[in-house]
Amino acid sequence: MKVVKRDGRIVAYDRAKIGTTIEKANLEVMNKEKATKDDIKSITTYIEELDKSRMLVEDIKDIIEEKLMGLGKHELAKKYTSYNVIEY
Repeated sequence: MKVVKRDGRIVAYDRAKIGTTIEKANLEVMNKEKATKDDIKSITTYIEELDKSRMLVEDIKDIIEEKLMGLGKHELAKKYTSYNVIEY
């Protein structure tokens, strides 16, 4: 899959970058709000199973936020969005 960055450049999808961004947000919340490695794997697997040839970085960000909220990780979702950039 290719990712369309905010500036229009197209780069290869990298699941590790999603995990890194969520882990950074994890550092800012209490333990009960933290996403587990399984949570992160579930989110990245969901994105990959959409089987898109390309996605906007904003769409990926929105999906991650929705999935975190669905897991009851509301504070984490808020912190995640404060990073506002997946560093592709």
